[in-house]
Amino acid sequence: MVVIGEALAKQGYCRISLRKNIVARIDVENWAEVLAQHFDKTLHEMFTAIRENPGLYEDLFRRDWSKDHLVVSLTTARTVPSSFQCTVGYEEKEANDFDSELVKVIE
Repeated sequence: MVVIGEALAKQGYCRISLRKNIVARIDVENWAEVLAQHFDKTLHEMFTAIRENPGLYEDLFRRDWSKDHLVVSLTTARTVPSSFQCTVGYEEKEANDFDSELVKVIE
């Protein structure tokens, strides 16, 4: 049996809203470069800031720039780690074979 929350967490998903049961992942490989351009920093300065504040910039990217958001059940949302202080960066996404009634893609 596949526990959906664990499978989502392995693909880099983290919970960005428990109230609305939304999980998201960093969906671009060069996410640090995107943030560096936004904050007008060099890539070295951005990586230094990311190391000094674990999880902060990853959370910001998931909430504001990621286009890969899913609405899941409350039980699933509780099994996915919170995005705040979650240091998981970009992870390759596997083909999902989840029940479409349990996981909905936000367009």
